[in-house]
Amino acid sequence: MSNLFDRSAEQEFTWESKHIKYFLSQKNLGRAKVKKIIEVNPDINQWDKEYVIGQLGTDMAFQLLPEEIPEIAPLEDDEVINFKDKRFPENLKNMKKDPPLLLWYKGNLNVGKGVAVVGSRNIIPETKKIVDSFVNIACNEGFNIVSGLAHGVDEQAHKVALENNSKTVAILPSSLDNILPHANKNLAYEIVENGGLLLTEYEPGSPKKPENSNYISRNRLQAGLSDAVFIAQSGIPGGTMTTAKHAIDNEISLIVYLSQNMSEEYKGNKFLTDTVDENFDYSQFKLTNNQREKIFVKKKIADYVLTASKLDIEGILSNI
Repeated sequence: MSNLFDRSAEQEFTWESKHIKYFLSQKNLGRAKVKKIIEVNPDINQWDKEYVIGQLGTDMAFQLLPEEIPEIAPLEDDEVINFKDKRFPENLKNMKKDPPLLLWYKGNLNVGKGVAVVGSRNIIPETKKIVDSFVNIACNEGFNIVSGLAHGVDEQAHKVALENNSKTVAILPSSLDNILPHANKNLAYEIVENGGLLLTEYEPGSPKKPENSNYISRNRLQAGLSDAVFIAQSGIPGGTMTTAKHAIDNEISLIVYLSQNMSEEYKGNKFLTDTVDENFDYSQFKLTNNQREKIFVKKKIADYVLTASKLDIEGILSNI
C-alpha cells in the first residue's frame, strides 16, 4: 500500500456489516481485497473510489468499484458481527491467512481458549474411544471444544463436551436457518442452550445445498478459532486434511492420533505423523519453502502425537 497522500489515519471506522456484505458480493472482490479497501477508506461516509485505486493499484477488481455507495438495506438478522466489533473472536481476527470479515452467529461469543476436534464422518470404535478421552480431558482443562457439527468425529466431540457441561462451538458450512446435517439440528440447539455458539460465514437464505468450497472454508475457521487442532481420524483424501493444512497456515499446534491400526481410515493420520526426511512426499499439501523448512526441523508435520500407549493428553494441552 502506498503511503503517499494516505489519509486513512484521519478517518474513523464507520463501515457497518451491511457495507462489508455489499463489497464481499462484488465481482472479483474477496475478503483480502475488501479488507484492504476498508483499511485505506475506513470512513464509508467519505467513500472515494479514485483515492482507493490510487492507494491500492490498478487491479481490475478495484477499477470496478462503485463511484458512490448505493442505498443498502440493513441486515434483517441482528445476529451478525464484523471483524471490527469488539466481540469478534480474537483468534479469528488474528488469523495469519484469510481471516473472516463477517459472521452470523447464535449463542455466546465469549469462546475462550479452544481446541478443534475434527475427523472423519465414518467414525470407528477406536476413534470414538480416543475422542471421548481427549474431549473429557480438554474440557476438564478448561478448553472450549470447536468442531463442525458433521456426523462422526465432530458430532461425538460436541456431545462429549455437552456431557461435561462445557461450551462447544459448531462452525457451519451453511446458514443458521439451514442447520446441516438436518439430523443434528437438536444437537445445535443444545449447544446454544448450554452456553455454546453456532458460527457461519453464510447469511440466512443462502442456498440449501452448500458448495464444496463452503466445507473447506468451514474447516479454515475451525482451525482459526482454535489454539490447537486435534486430528482424531482422517483418510486420504479427506476434508479433515484441509483442517490440518489450515492449522499449518495459521501456525496453530497440530495434535494427531497415531493408531497401530494402519487401515485406510487412518491414512491421513499416518501421513501427518510420518518421519520427514529429504525424500518425504509433500504432495498432500501445498507448502511454502518456509513451512517445509520448519517441518523438516521438527521431523514431523504434527507438533504432537498421541498413541494408545502414550496418551499424555494433559501434558500436551498444558503446552497449548
